[in-house]
Amino acid sequence: ADDALRSNLLENLVQDYLIKPFSAQELCARARNLVTVKRTVDILQRELNSQASDILELTSGLVESRKTLQRSFTALQVSDRRWLGLYENTAVGIALADREGRILSANPALQRMLGYGADEIVGVSLIEITEPSERATAQRNVYGLFDGELPGYKTQKRYEKKDGGYLWANVCASRIPAMAQDGPMLAVIVEDVTLRMEAERSLAATRGELARVARFTAMGELVASIAHEINQPLSAVITNSQAALRWLARPAPDLGEVEAALQRVNRDASLAGSVISRIRGFLRAGEIRREPVDVARMLDELLQMLQAMLVEAGVQVRVELPVPTPCLIADAVQLQQVILNLIVNAVDAMRDLPGRERLLHIRVEPASAGGLQFSVQDSGPGVPEGVEAKLFDAFYTTKQDGLGMGLAISRGIVENHGGRLWLERSAGPGACFRFTIPDN
Repeated sequence: ADDALRSNLLENLVQDYLIKPFSAQELCARARNLVTVKRTVDILQRELNSQASDILELTSGLVESRKTLQRSFTALQVSDRRWLGLYENTAVGIALADREGRILSANPALQRMLGYGADEIVGVSLIEITEPSERATAQRNVYGLFDGELPGYKTQKRYEKKDGGYLWANVCASRIPAMAQDGPMLAVIVEDVTLRMEAERSLAATRGELARVARFTAMGELVASIAHEINQPLSAVITNSQAALRWLARPAPDLGEVEAALQRVNRDASLAGSVISRIRGFLRAGEIRREPVDVARMLDELLQMLQAMLVEAGVQVRVELPVPTPCLIADAVQLQQVILNLIVNAVDAMRDLPGRERLLHIRVEPASAGGLQFSVQDSGPGVPEGVEAKLFDAFYTTKQDGLGMGLAISRGIVENHGGRLWLERSAGPGACFRFTIPDN
């Protein structure tokens, strides 16, 4: 390009030299102008080359950005397909709801759980289909999420289904922040536990029935003791009533003695009535009835009921209670049943011990985790090694005439109260069973 420019320059100069009159100044001016034009052209060319390079770099960046965006879009599509597959096919219910708990969308699992179609379930309020006793709590939880007072919550509750039945569910809810044109929403995960709850209720009913059977069995073993306990106050009633009749039959009736005899009759009749009431309460079936239990009084009544059996077996009883005397929230009849089973087992274990002190030690103390811990320890031969794994199994027994239900039912009662029953090996000679009843 430079050679061509020079040739062109010389041609113009020669032509001017031949045609025009010769002028050195004009020749120099023309040369300067041509040099200036050449420099300007070079500068423009370099600038164009630089801009072309920038355009190439920009184009390359745009192409790479487009590829990255395409990869991100593809990954987003894969993620959306996975989420949609989970949403459509998972076994748990998933719903999005507004501030009033109205369902905005629900997956097929939740539709099946509640009995609604895909179009019917939209607009159904999760608060309104909550069991009436829990609606106020459900509304507070939902408002608490939307107002930022709760980060989320988990609960177990019942929803009313379209057909009028109830769905037991574990519910987990959290708040989804506002995005673009959508306001904040409530995300709800619902796990159907209806079958589990029904199984637990059936198991509780079975345990209750087994406990009732065990109470009848235990009472069968104590018939002689009960008859003796009732016979004593009835015999006293007869004796005192006959004495009152004799005092009245005298020529000069001694009314003071008559009154004293009748008071003794009333006392002994009341005692017989209380014995019968305790037996009826002991045999009464039913669910756990939590109420304040005077532990000292409960133990005293139980030991009075077992007094004849304890005396016949030659067993001495020692009771240790904390001061002040504790009070517990529990089912008094079921708690008595547990202690009765442990006492009867302890007495049976010591019954045939020759030449050895037969001591039954009942101890009540505060439990480390709250509530009370009960211990029933005997001085018998103890529990053989290797039977702990089967000791609390139903129908397992070491007695020749036992049913093997006492410890199994006792553990069920204790666990229904939220406690634990176990064999304590390190408590000394004999067998020591301990159980806890927590604060409720």
